[in-house]
Amino acid sequence: MVESDIRLLELADGIKATLINAGFSTIKSILECSASDISNKIGVDQYIAQIILEEAKRVSIEMAKAPPVLDDSRFTAPSIAVEKEEIL
Repeated sequence: MVESDIRLLELADGIKATLINAGFSTIKSILECSASDISNKIGVDQYIAQIILEEAKRVSIEMAKAPPVLDDSRFTAPSIAVEKEEIL
């Protein structure tokens, strides 16, 4: 199972769980909604929904600034060694 980026939000764990249970599986899915939509879907007042939306915006901006992380899990030590031999 792919881990949700919802965990990156600086919100209470209960709110994050509620978001995921309501179908908000990514920060992008939150940003595609209005505060009113969020409020209705997870059953919080408009003020809390606005806080959630603002936090999603903040994290989205921070993620865009961060350099990409190389996923080297597909490489193993022998495959790297083989690739080096082929280059030489």
